[in-house]
Amino acid sequence: MFTFAAGSIIPAYAGSAGAPGVHATENTDRISVNNGKIDIEVSRSEGIILSIRKFDGKSWHDLGVTEEKAAYGEHGNDYANDPETAMYWDANADVAVVPPGLTPDKKGYYRLHAGQGHTSLIVNTPDRAEISTTADPTPLFPFAVDYRYVVFRGQSGFYAYVVLHHDKSQPEATLYQTRFVIKTVMDGTFDQWAIGDGKFLPIPQAAVVKQVTDATFQLADGTVKTKYLNSVYWAQVPVYGYTGKNLGLWMIEPSPEYHNGGPIKQGQTVHDNVLLRVLQSVHFGASPVHVESGEEWSKVYGPFFVYANQEPGSSSLWKDADAQLTHQKSLWPYTWVSSPEYSHARGDVNGHVQLSSGSAKGAWVILAPPGVDWSAQSKGYNFWTKVDASGAFHIPNVIPGDYSLHISGADQPTDFTQDSVRVTAHEKTDLGSLQWTAVTHGTRVFQLGTFDRSAGEFRNGDDARGYQMYLRYAKQFPDDVHFTVGKSSPSQDWNYAQWTLYNKDPEWKLSFDAHPSGGGQATLTVGFASSQPAHGKETDLRVSVNGTEVAQIHLPKTGTAGYRGGVQDSPYNLRVITFPESLLKDGQNTLGFRHADARPFRDFVPDPSSAVVPANGAPGQVMYDAIRLEIQK
Repeated sequence: MFTFAAGSIIPAYAGSAGAPGVHATENTDRISVNNGKIDIEVSRSEGIILSIRKFDGKSWHDLGVTEEKAAYGEHGNDYANDPETAMYWDANADVAVVPPGLTPDKKGYYRLHAGQGHTSLIVNTPDRAEISTTADPTPLFPFAVDYRYVVFRGQSGFYAYVVLHHDKSQPEATLYQTRFVIKTVMDGTFDQWAIGDGKFLPIPQAAVVKQVTDATFQLADGTVKTKYLNSVYWAQVPVYGYTGKNLGLWMIEPSPEYHNGGPIKQGQTVHDNVLLRVLQSVHFGASPVHVESGEEWSKVYGPFFVYANQEPGSSSLWKDADAQLTHQKSLWPYTWVSSPEYSHARGDVNGHVQLSSGSAKGAWVILAPPGVDWSAQSKGYNFWTKVDASGAFHIPNVIPGDYSLHISGADQPTDFTQDSVRVTAHEKTDLGSLQWTAVTHGTRVFQLGTFDRSAGEFRNGDDARGYQMYLRYAKQFPDDVHFTVGKSSPSQDWNYAQWTLYNKDPEWKLSFDAHPSGGGQATLTVGFASSQPAHGKETDLRVSVNGTEVAQIHLPKTGTAGYRGGVQDSPYNLRVITFPESLLKDGQNTLGFRHADARPFRDFVPDPSSAVVPANGAPGQVMYDAIRLEIQK
């Protein structure tokens, strides 16, 4: 078992002056920590939080489930439901070779059970209490674990984080997911979810009628609930939670540096009475952590802040939580974290982007470990920002080391990459002016969409977090897609996903005017934000020019955006198709995009006898990022 030193520097927090001290008590079964504003109780046997309570100035309120206020089965269904646990940590992983005689849990699920770990109070002062739960690797989960809960004087909340370590004695393994889970009370304290920028959604209260697919349920009021519909881009929604009449409970993340997949990583936040802080996951095609046999690897996931507040109404609760986020960001990196894997000393990176074709404003600038695409990274740490209107960027608080710098977006089909960027502690690395040369293939004839890895600008792209989104297409496009450049609207006349289903015409038609000279080469550049084959391992998308087929595009499954409510997956695909300019004619021309395995909606009928799997399976799809046609004379 590995342990960490407990020494640290105690910071001064807003509101801590004159506040009651932190009081921790322990016995053989549990450890309790109370600072007059928040109270948590941790089980020694499993390292789980048994209760989370908030003091409102007069009385204490349970915010997490307890033995007395347990969640009921048809809501909060999360693995074994665990209706009496307020908060716990878990993971999903597997080993390359399962030892004889052992059977892994479903999906490689791992969580400490009684007697597997050691929970102790490692810091106990009037300013701070810290609880650590450690566990050795197991044959099926070959990672040493240390997860912490930390309470400070004067704060209405607590911190949590976990450190995972794979050492030289351990076998090859893959870590898919790790997270912390809070189960909130269901006694009327909370009635809304708050998911980014003051977006509030009522918590479904109707009874479950049946399960319709994975983690998706039909309710008695006719609606469907699924934990995937509240997914967000984690980097862009650093605060979310539950609100009620005057109490709120929030996940606040001052830095997303430890997430896999960079700024476009999507994942879950809330569902039923479940408040999640997922730290690593493979949803939407993101990459797992893969470690070889004998490889040394460790990573600090967190810390993040669990915040309980009291304000009159959801909007005020949200504004207060957002202000707390600003405060927590000002403290990052936290000086008190005692894990030796956590980097307190940081550096900054500055630069200026000069894009040959125009402004790079709004493009992502990403520092990622070298040797792997930034959207596929998982083992290390990512840091990012956006280019401002002047072309400048600044990335603060970067962990020292060697990185590759990537610039993605600005309507460019390919990213800019600069390797060998070294960041030094306590220093500013100025990269100067970065010359980004736009890739062109002649004179542009037209472009549909913007190259930004997303299909969000097309119809339904601004409201894609829905269940069975393909059913909208059947109603909205009765004659299928016939788009004319210069006349049609991308946000109305081009759907965000081309399903392997159609109403009348299996081929989407994109018409445009051209005046070719006849002797040049045409280049069609197509970006794909997502793809999912209807059958087999690859799509079979046929592309034609005025009826002549010019390409067959075979793409693997990139993720789950099509059936879990997204407009992009983490992996991105680009195809550059060339054909003779002579295929174009003077005047109107038509590009065709057709799934070879498409079928009419009338043949796609779910089997009513099966509550989980439709008779013909879920439809395949591709999501277009952008389509550009150029001619080289």
